[in-house]
Amino acid sequence: MIDEALQDWIEKSLNETTTEVESRALEERLLEDEQARDYYLNAVNLHASLRRRFAAEAESPTVVSFSAETETRRKHVPGIGLAVTACMALIVGVFALLMSSSQPIAEITQVVGAYRDSGAAYSAGELVKRGPLKISRGLVRLDFLNGARVTIEGPAEIEVVNEMHVVLHRGVVTATIPESAVGFVVDTSAAHVVDLGTSFGVSVSDDGQTDVCVFDGEVEVSSSETAPRLLREGQAIRASEHSKMIDSAPFETSRFEKAWPINSGVLQTTGSIRFVSPGPSFHPGNYKDNEHIVVFPERRGFVPKEAIRVDMVDPGQYAKSRYREKPTLLTEQRLTSYLLQLNAYPSGKNPNRRRSVRGQITFAKPIVGVITDDRLLKESEAAFRIPNVKYPSARTIEPRPEGDLRHGFDTVILAADRRTLLIELQENPGHLDQVRVLVEAE
Repeated sequence: MIDEALQDWIEKSLNETTTEVESRALEERLLEDEQARDYYLNAVNLHASLRRRFAAEAESPTVVSFSAETETRRKHVPGIGLAVTACMALIVGVFALLMSSSQPIAEITQVVGAYRDSGAAYSAGELVKRGPLKISRGLVRLDFLNGARVTIEGPAEIEVVNEMHVVLHRGVVTATIPESAVGFVVDTSAAHVVDLGTSFGVSVSDDGQTDVCVFDGEVEVSSSETAPRLLREGQAIRASEHSKMIDSAPFETSRFEKAWPINSGVLQTTGSIRFVSPGPSFHPGNYKDNEHIVVFPERRGFVPKEAIRVDMVDPGQYAKSRYREKPTLLTEQRLTSYLLQLNAYPSGKNPNRRRSVRGQITFAKPIVGVITDDRLLKESEAAFRIPNVKYPSARTIEPRPEGDLRHGFDTVILAADRRTLLIELQENPGHLDQVRVLVEAE
């Protein structure tokens, strides 16, 4: 049944005015109600057709670039001299800000149910200056001016010293550090952690125990009584503020699994979608799961040297098409890649039972392309694969043919917000389905 609430959510979704609660309600409704999905897809298709018809400049039907709309607006802005003057004024203003002792050194870019001790909610876009930061619950991601990204999971207490140094008193953080911020420091009461270009996690328990896990690259860890110790990916240590000693520990990443997706550009997953645990041994070739569609982060901020063919660029439901009809992404786009996989295996009392898994995933940045076809998965794998990892042979998902009423087909829907995928995959043990998602780089 198509009710007023559904119509309202869809209209707001198309106009990008939905609240977080309304977005979740719409996604749940579309996953559960086939009639609602059909109504939604018709609305999306009509909306997309009108936008294309009245666009200021026509684009090639098989070449897509999300910078085109921005380029169109730029061409129609009069007064280039005024724009240059404005840019110079902005540079001077930024310089003055950087010289200020109270300058912001980070920005809260992502928030998932995060609150202060006072009960007030954190909001994306807030600027962070030097000083303490307390989170009673939820997740907050800080993006520093130097490119460092730190996600904090509450309850947590952290002190921001400067753009290269934080002190974690309690809680969990995951950090992704680019070359521009190598040397980033996380201090605790028991350990001094210096990044050497990596992704890592640090947790401090209520009794002061510090755990450090290295997901990728290297860090250097020391204490007041120990010399610096090098930790590489897949290694972990534990330290206590009472002994000041650093001991090797099992590589256990479960405490970081909530913060890790946020740090990797995924805002939310619902249903049976699971973000892979961080670490060098978790990759598509050796990960099987009957209950979840597993998400693997691949290349980040990558600019392909050749055009990439994809199956989907517009909101709607995936349907098969010929190779020569596939849209192509332009090579100047910086992209981040994620591989979604259902790799079923025989288990339980009915080992050969067909598995059916569904859920939704929302990214921090817009989706620019979705790849499901076997040939396109292999072509794009050359550009976006995880280095030094052997991939299993991909298998094209099987969407429902038009007019076919049988059960057992796969569904992939790109929502109108261009950030959310709704997925339902059906697979027999011993086989796998894969979907590669290309997202605007952060």
